[in-house]
Amino acid sequence: MLNNYNIINSQSVSSEYMIEGFENIINYKDSRNIIVAGLIISGLGYNYDYYLQNKNESKRIMPTKLAKLGDYWGLTNQFILWSSISGLYSAEQKRYAMNAFLVNGIVTYSIKFATMRSRPDGSNKRSYPSGHTSNSFLGATVIQNIYGADIGIPAYLLASITGLSRINDNKHYLSDVIFGAALVIGFGTAFNHLYEKEIIKI
Repeated sequence: MLNNYNIINSQSVSSEYMIEGFENIINYKDSRNIIVAGLIISGLGYNYDYYLQNKNESKRIMPTKLAKLGDYWGLTNQFILWSSISGLYSAEQKRYAMNAFLVNGIVTYSIKFATMRSRPDGSNKRSYPSGHTSNSFLGATVIQNIYGADIGIPAYLLASITGLSRINDNKHYLSDVIFGAALVIGFGTAFNHLYEKEIIKI
């Protein structure tokens, strides 16, 4: 079992870094376009939310074991990522990952409490966007940017399983998942610009 406190405590968390990374969403076209596209596609997906949910209730879209894998990956991927970082740029990589995940948590839950959308199962009003999905897609984006496609593509596949598992488990609608994914791919890309600047200086 990972000692989450020690992992988090060992990272370099900086409000200045988080603010600059957040500003990059506006300053860099790639990050901005990803999030805007996610909003548009999420809006289109909204038209199919209840149709897909009704279909899912009659026949689940994925096997139970695969859904559990997606659920667990959405909760734990960041700890696995932080504990696996090592090498020449490990300090910069940890700073990139930690600050990006913290900003994601703040923004995702701010949107959840602002929109107050009820979950499909009615358990609470924190459906939009999907936190498990945002967590797993941010992990995949950070992994892609640090390690490349050989590890990044499997990470994105696991993130996709997480997103589908949230629909399967009746915790989120399609639009929740789409925007959760797009939001953090944009965040991960914005913070990657900071990471690349840091390693260029070394």
